[in-house]
Amino acid sequence: MARLFEHKGKELLRAAGVATPKGETAATPQEARAVAERLGKPVAVKAQVWTTGRFKAGAIKFAQTPNEAEQHAAALLGSDIKGFRVETLLIEEMIEIAREFYAGIIIDNSHKVRAPAVMFSCEGGVDVESVADDKIARVTVDVFKGLTPEQARQLPDQLGLDKALAEPIADAILTLYEVFAKCDARSAEINPLVATKDGRVLAADCRISIDDASVPRHPDLGIVVPRESNTAPTTMDLVGWKIEENDYRGSSFYAQMAQDLSEGGYIAYHAIGGGGALLAADTLVRQGLKLANYAETSGNPTAAKVYRTARVVLSQPGLDGYCLMGAVIASQDQWHHAHGLVKAFRDMLADKPGFPVIVLIAGNKEEEALAILREGTSDLPIKIELYNREHIHRLSDVAKRMKELADEYRAARTAPETAVAQPSDPPSAAQGTRYDFKTGSIAIDEARCAGCASLACVKACSLYGGYLYRVRGGKRTLGIPLEDVPRRCTECCACEYECRKRGQQALAIALPIEGLTHGHTAE
Repeated sequence: MARLFEHKGKELLRAAGVATPKGETAATPQEARAVAERLGKPVAVKAQVWTTGRFKAGAIKFAQTPNEAEQHAAALLGSDIKGFRVETLLIEEMIEIAREFYAGIIIDNSHKVRAPAVMFSCEGGVDVESVADDKIARVTVDVFKGLTPEQARQLPDQLGLDKALAEPIADAILTLYEVFAKCDARSAEINPLVATKDGRVLAADCRISIDDASVPRHPDLGIVVPRESNTAPTTMDLVGWKIEENDYRGSSFYAQMAQDLSEGGYIAYHAIGGGGALLAADTLVRQGLKLANYAETSGNPTAAKVYRTARVVLSQPGLDGYCLMGAVIASQDQWHHAHGLVKAFRDMLADKPGFPVIVLIAGNKEEEALAILREGTSDLPIKIELYNREHIHRLSDVAKRMKELADEYRAARTAPETAVAQPSDPPSAAQGTRYDFKTGSIAIDEARCAGCASLACVKACSLYGGYLYRVRGGKRTLGIPLEDVPRRCTECCACEYECRKRGQQALAIALPIEGLTHGHTAE
């Protein structure tokens, strides 16, 4: 989920009609002072970081004067709060609280509900999980009807709240639901929702998390990486997200777990299938390996998506190996993973003699996938080992082998490297025909292609469901209008693979990755 900063959440609440304390953001101590001067009263200086428990962590300070606000801002800006660097502050009027409440909405995924659940409690300012059930009012919302005014009023009434407070609180809950629905949120909380001594009902703090898949629908929210994490997103995290941002054919997930790999012992981790992926990651760690990252490609991704993910994973400097753990019998066709991996290995590992690679693949087209990997990497200088479904219940053996290979590679890296023959990849086909598909392009050197008797690209395209090519007069030709290519190409990368292995090496696929240049992140 993508969590919004407090100030952005309050901006949405205010626009919808929920009152909040007066305040503005500041990025420098001088700006903090200026905001405090405009407010003309004591203020709260609040670090904008994606974590709870900010007050206990020292991320919220109170200032009686603008000078004091400037001093607190200078101390907070640039500091580390629970792994997050403070870059923005929210300077708000200090309020006198009479009572604190909690209002929240989550998606209840239980099989009996599968709908938004709205909760209200007269005990705000604490984790709702610690509040006794009899002190929480709940209502399940029909997604087609939305939260009704009657349901919203029912929540404070259930807890016996007096009418003077019940009505404005019900209005705040109703409006919170409107924001929740409009933003495609997975959760939205006002905690605390407060009644002030001067008679106002305000959202003193809020936490809103947006569903990952809906982020492209809300560019106004300014979400950079829609993943809730205990650390701020790194440059590599940003690159990894760009693979997924506008392409939901299967899933690609990337999270950087270590930024400094200089001490050695780190491997790139790439997995298939959530539960099995976590189990396999734990198995690797228990063998003494350190994971530089966590990456996953599941849900029947295209080969192009697998390629991009693997290339980002392999672009981390200082790796002692790469391990793909498909520790589950996957229903997706595994030859797409194989084509994507072969292309990534050829792009990234041709100059890394002895670099250890372990791939465990199981599921549909498992044997075909392993054959593609075996054939496609046969001329690379890497040390690759392939495992099938028989090893799903022997993950410790696979992890132990990964540890052995990584240790050997790290020890050998200190010795002078001998020159190795580089694999022959397809030409760039600068002079020829180019077809643009959804996320990349195919370039074909027509002069080379004319002498091909295998028609390997045509056979591959039809086998993997693209049907772009036809045979006319014994030659390959594009069988559909150019404008249909983006819609019809399945991005299986098979035509390039087959052309290199059985054709004229006349075809090259370009799959650019935003933020990644020559295997490394752009500065």
